[in-house]
Amino acid sequence: MKVMNKIILFFSSVAGLGYIKYAPGTFSSLAGILLWVLFAPNHYIFQIFILFITFIIAVLFSSLAEDIYNKKDDQRIVIDELVGVWFSVAFLPKTFIFLFLGFILFRISDIKKLLFIKQVQQIKGGLGVTVDDIIAGIFANIILQALRLIIH
Repeated sequence: MKVMNKIILFFSSVAGLGYIKYAPGTFSSLAGILLWVLFAPNHYIFQIFILFITFIIAVLFSSLAEDIYNKKDDQRIVIDELVGVWFSVAFLPKTFIFLFLGFILFRISDIKKLLFIKQVQQIKGGLGVTVDDIIAGIFANIILQALRLIIH
């Protein structure tokens, strides 16, 4: 396998988490929460920048990985879950409760494909792989922002 293909598969599988036999998306989401806690800036303008750049990267790597696997939205492609869970916890305090609820709400929304998310997933290429997870993350974030307003 070419070196470039190995790099694409490494990143699209979130350092190999996509190769876990059971629940690779859940493990990628957990890794996403950990990375968000460790590295995401607290300034919202920088969070917007990170979300935008990682969205583009996820679309690109998902599309390239689909070509390598020759399969639509292969379960080994989990970079979309990592970025999607970031959308669920963006612009929120990095407290255990918000991170935990962000993770749970994101996974429920992503797995159940609520509302129109299932139709969005039909978009071809990396955009279709990624956009449904971004929408799931946004849904989770909206719920958490409402909760934040209620409790503060």
